[in-house]
Amino acid sequence: MNRERWSSCLLVACVFAAQLAWGATPPSGILTDSSGPLAYASGPFNVANATPVPEVDVGPQCNNPTQPCDDFALTVQLPAGYMAAHPNAAVKVTMHWTDAGTGKSDYDLYVYQGTVTNTDGSQQAYAQSASGNNPEVATFNGLADGSNNFTVKIVPYTPAGETVQTQIELLPGSAGGAGGSFGDADPAMPGAPRFQIYYAPHGTSAEPGNGEFNIGFNPATRRIMTMNTGPIWRLTPAEVVDAATPRSCDALWEDKSALVTDTGLDPILWTDQKSGRTLASNSTAGANASYAYSDDDGDSWTPVGVGPPDGGADHETIGTGPFPAALSALGTPLNQGQNTLYCSQDVVGPAMCQRSLDLGASWGPGVPAYTGSGTQGCGGLHGHLHIADNGTAWLPVNQCNGHQGGATSTDAGLTWSEFALPTSVSQTQGADPSIALDSDSTAYYCYVNNEPVANGNPPEGHVHVQVSHDGGATWVNDVDVGAAHGIVNAAQTEAVGGSSGRAACGFIGTNVAGDYQSLSFQGVWYAFVAMTYDGGQTWTTVNATPNDPVQSHTGVWQQGGGEQDRNLLDFNEITLDEKGRVLYGFSDGCVSEDCIAGTAPNDFTAWMRVARQSGGKSLLAQFDPPEPLAPERACLAGARDPFAAHLSWKIPDHGGAAINNYLVFRGTASGQETLIGQTKGPVNTYDDASADPNVADYYYTVKAVNARGSGSFSDEVKLSVTPLPPPQSVCQIPGSTLLTDPAGDASAAPGVLNGGAPAGADLQAFQLAQPLALDGNITLTFTLHTDAGQSPQPPGSAWYVAMKVADPAPASTFHYVAVHMAWTGSSPTFESYVPGANTNGDVDGRFVEPGSTKPALSGSYDAPYDTIVITVAASDLGLAHGDHIVGFIAGSAQTTDPVGIGAGATQLYDAMPNSTSFMGAYTIGNSFDCDVVFRDSFE
Repeated sequence: MNRERWSSCLLVACVFAAQLAWGATPPSGILTDSSGPLAYASGPFNVANATPVPEVDVGPQCNNPTQPCDDFALTVQLPAGYMAAHPNAAVKVTMHWTDAGTGKSDYDLYVYQGTVTNTDGSQQAYAQSASGNNPEVATFNGLADGSNNFTVKIVPYTPAGETVQTQIELLPGSAGGAGGSFGDADPAMPGAPRFQIYYAPHGTSAEPGNGEFNIGFNPATRRIMTMNTGPIWRLTPAEVVDAATPRSCDALWEDKSALVTDTGLDPILWTDQKSGRTLASNSTAGANASYAYSDDDGDSWTPVGVGPPDGGADHETIGTGPFPAALSALGTPLNQGQNTLYCSQDVVGPAMCQRSLDLGASWGPGVPAYTGSGTQGCGGLHGHLHIADNGTAWLPVNQCNGHQGGATSTDAGLTWSEFALPTSVSQTQGADPSIALDSDSTAYYCYVNNEPVANGNPPEGHVHVQVSHDGGATWVNDVDVGAAHGIVNAAQTEAVGGSSGRAACGFIGTNVAGDYQSLSFQGVWYAFVAMTYDGGQTWTTVNATPNDPVQSHTGVWQQGGGEQDRNLLDFNEITLDEKGRVLYGFSDGCVSEDCIAGTAPNDFTAWMRVARQSGGKSLLAQFDPPEPLAPERACLAGARDPFAAHLSWKIPDHGGAAINNYLVFRGTASGQETLIGQTKGPVNTYDDASADPNVADYYYTVKAVNARGSGSFSDEVKLSVTPLPPPQSVCQIPGSTLLTDPAGDASAAPGVLNGGAPAGADLQAFQLAQPLALDGNITLTFTLHTDAGQSPQPPGSAWYVAMKVADPAPASTFHYVAVHMAWTGSSPTFESYVPGANTNGDVDGRFVEPGSTKPALSGSYDAPYDTIVITVAASDLGLAHGDHIVGFIAGSAQTTDPVGIGAGATQLYDAMPNSTSFMGAYTIGNSFDCDVVFRDSFE
């Protein structure tokens, strides 16, 4: 609409004209592959249009001038062949404005296909951004060669006389990649799989520094068993713990470790879904060492597996499945008709497999599965063993004369035959392949292919799946399942099958080509799951961790050894639940807020995560939902202070249609809530500033809304006024809290015994301060809070804080510094030092590099001996303004060398966090004020 222009007017007419002066200038535009971005202005806006109406509308109500909406006619004109060359091209619309001064102005952005003028609220937009943010950004795909017509609508939800600026640009997308930015969430589509993430409990052994993930599921109890280093964690979904709890809530994590497998060299876990038995091992010497099994989901373990040495040395795997029909007589009530196999290999050549006829209680001798010199030349590392419904055992191998392949057994593991995928090309040091087996015993081989590239181009490794209907003799349906997202490097492929024609493959991938194992590799990695419902002819691939990378701006080392980017080790794992929903377990190496945002280096952790399918078609056809549906229930939490109630919630599954916003309900009695407001867009937070602090209790619940309507109420929360805690500041000692730890967990032998540690060894909190330094000499004060202690402490004991410091850009490496209170006599010594590596090559603060100690500026440990204060010069730690500490570990420990603290064998009494993974972050401020850049990543 053109702006009305008047040379003269009556006052009333001029006012009316001013109200109409919001039309787009220009009113239309043509976007091409060579035009560059389009830009236009709209406004000023003075009349509000507060639509859509909650629980009534699915889009805005536009009826100018009473319900004003600005329209821009957009034509996207693409030449013939453009979409074939740019299959993921998208249009990005960005709208922004400068607030007129109220601080409350808000405008929403909607895009419709074709020419759309007046709307009554029943029209669903093709794309929209109504989040309450400035700018609002909407991106959409679905383009075609030729002319594509759209209407861009701006709705002045809460205007204050602003003029709005809009830019429209064409994003060509990477060939084969997804439209928009790599790592974004996939668009809501009926039937497409979606995932929620279960995060490990903070500060526990489920947050290690490296690991390779194992996952099992017991259909009888609906519990998930996991392991990625040694400790075994059991997850119980929220709705299993309490049927009244929304599925979107966190799972209950419980440490159910078996003492015999808690430490070792090569963790593996498998749950037999027929019997519910979980088998775990952490050894490379066969299933007769560091081995246990449980029939009650880890509540108790049988820590023995009787059998001869296997003959393998690495990369163990355990699998169960039915016996072949010809050997069905091997089935007994004890094994419930399940064959149990254990395999491991010798790195370079052969692999050996053992069989158990009693579900893993005892084992027979090892037999060779492949030798390195067999018919297909299979040798080296293998993937995880799976057994098909027809009893065929499959062991995938990455190296078979330059191809992917493996070995199969049709006689329950007594003899093995090799196979290969002749069109595949193996990477020299590539990821383990994996084989899914559906109910027809069709095999789906998921692997990383050494993709051919043009001369001079960097290497690429694409995720492929091939299908065999004849036991590996022939392979068909070769599909690059990462192409839809532009994935050109991948690792840790893991596959699982379901009903006839259904399978899934989970993997981590990036859109950056090159040496994906290099520490300097700049790819950002996400977890993806590809699923097929038609026997592998087509695949639906989704990002299971959108906007939350699992490894950032570095590689994924696959060759063994102690490289820094080997934190994710060799594999993840995948399974399915009782309704065929995929459970993909993975280790997360990028966990801090800055790493996730891409503003800090990778964290190089391996924290346990489970991606649980929350919606879409599963692997069992009988449970397919009739999508689209209304959203599921959100999982609500909140807090209340004298000024407002602050609500936040876990985002529920959207039912196959994007969530538009949330409705917020409040009451003064349980079950009596009424609507008080709504969010602007699909944000999952809401502040209720209208809450009366004189009302003792408020009850809240929320509903999610999509194009199908509003979902069911979330769980209800009862909020009472809680006084605000006193503010903390790094400018004032003791400073800001960076780490906390549960009380009562100190031990003379952590993980084995309770208690026995000296008084004062139980760590409870760590604070850091950087006071004002007018003389320019930056100081740091470290404060450790413990249980009530004693003085003196035992000779050879020490309390320390170790720091992981990022090296200057562009390096992606780190170094370590530390401070401690050490006891070599009747009084403590306070020092800074350089921590040394432990026997695993990791740094955790216990050990001291010889000659690196420097006296602290001051230190104190006074009655009741529950607070340790150490002040050091930042320069003694090699730190200066702008240096970034990316994590902290605190500990109390006892060395066998009472004179050389940190030199002899050293045993922890307590660690903070318990996982001994570096956590928290701090950036050194300047010396003249306290306006430092500070962030506690985990508060």
